[in-house]
Amino acid sequence: MLTQGVLALFAASPALAATIGGRYDSSVLKYSSRAIARTVRNCNTPAPPTVYFPLNFRYGSDQKITTDLVIPGTNKTMPVCFDQGSEDFWVAEPGAVLNWGAQYAGQVGPCNTSMSPVYDYSASPDATEPAPYDYFNVYGGSSKYVLGNATVDDTMVFTSVAGQQSTIAGIRTALTNLVSVRLEDESGHCEVTERVSNYDVGILGTAPFQIGPGHITNGPHVRQQFLEQGTIKAAVQSMWMDERPHGIEDTYTGGAIFGGIDLSKFTGPLVKVKSFPNVGDTVGYRVAKPIFSVQGKQITTQSDVTRCFIDSGTRNDAIPIAFGQEEEFYKVTGLVESPTYQASWPGPCESVPSNITIDMRFPGKANGTFVDIKVPLKNYVRADNGEEGLCRLNLYPSAGDCTLAAPFSTAAFFAADDENDEVAFAQGGISKRGSGPDKDSIVLRIP
Repeated sequence: MLTQGVLALFAASPALAATIGGRYDSSVLKYSSRAIARTVRNCNTPAPPTVYFPLNFRYGSDQKITTDLVIPGTNKTMPVCFDQGSEDFWVAEPGAVLNWGAQYAGQVGPCNTSMSPVYDYSASPDATEPAPYDYFNVYGGSSKYVLGNATVDDTMVFTSVAGQQSTIAGIRTALTNLVSVRLEDESGHCEVTERVSNYDVGILGTAPFQIGPGHITNGPHVRQQFLEQGTIKAAVQSMWMDERPHGIEDTYTGGAIFGGIDLSKFTGPLVKVKSFPNVGDTVGYRVAKPIFSVQGKQITTQSDVTRCFIDSGTRNDAIPIAFGQEEEFYKVTGLVESPTYQASWPGPCESVPSNITIDMRFPGKANGTFVDIKVPLKNYVRADNGEEGLCRLNLYPSAGDCTLAAPFSTAAFFAADDENDEVAFAQGGISKRGSGPDKDSIVLRIP
């Protein structure tokens, strides 16, 4: 039953070489993703059509994987969350309002501010007239409501800080005029704090399109739109991030393609992992929980948590640690809990070593297979919280929750084939900064 707050929100807007995917002995065989690409593809086989999105992962504890959307008529951009954990594409339109100050889900808070930046479609010569469309979406366990009453088709330009750019014609988005978030007004007088200003002004969901008895994608769904238009030939995608930038505060770059798998963006085998199709009203990608370890020491995780959510649109990786087992987690990882209850490195951020990794061994879809993903501890450094002698990491022990989020994405090459219910991982973070897709290495399906 909708609360009065939710009803009020509605009222406010009417609205993948040997045994690929198997075991390998690195002392005997060295994999090259480019060699794999040459093996998989015949030189006379044209690359499948794809659509490319350049990606960023900026410094900051609230940052997620984004693609920068150029605002028509300007040289300015707006960060759009590139989100494996949701389906729809929406952007804030001119005049859109951010509402906050509510303590509970479904409430309308007392605070309002104009969202910025916003997408001024009216300044684009290619934008269609807005079409009526009652749009409503809920994120983060009802912590955010998004409403709008129109969609628009436009030629959109997406960029990264490394200079990559992709122009995409005829892409449809919902226009949002109200975003209401469950965030208390800490100042007591509706001050627009940094936390308030960091809320999303647009989200491009990359989760599978669904139309069934348990869940129907509200839309617009970008990948499905490309498929129906014939722009791409399969409901397939791959995503990677480039090698770690030099400075701690520098922006990570990378990319994603819809309609193919770029085999040049990883090292080692690309392995189809054990994954689970969406049931009921679930959305996104879920894989079997990996074995977590650090420097050969296994982290004991919660036994009744068997799946992990893959979500580039979430800030922190969460490892399922049962209540009362946090001390063991900190002992094994060498981390400490800060006075504000944050998982932290016991030293300044500059001292976080590059050679210590959070290791994850995922079970493969085929019996006896697995893939190892190593996420450098340094990749979890996203902000200095000012706690002297400590460096806060975007990683935490969490009872009942396993989420592999934006930091995981910096080190894991991701591929998905929604038609075959397949998800694959490989060790990523190896491509050169600012490198785009390698046409000669793209295949249609996960090998």
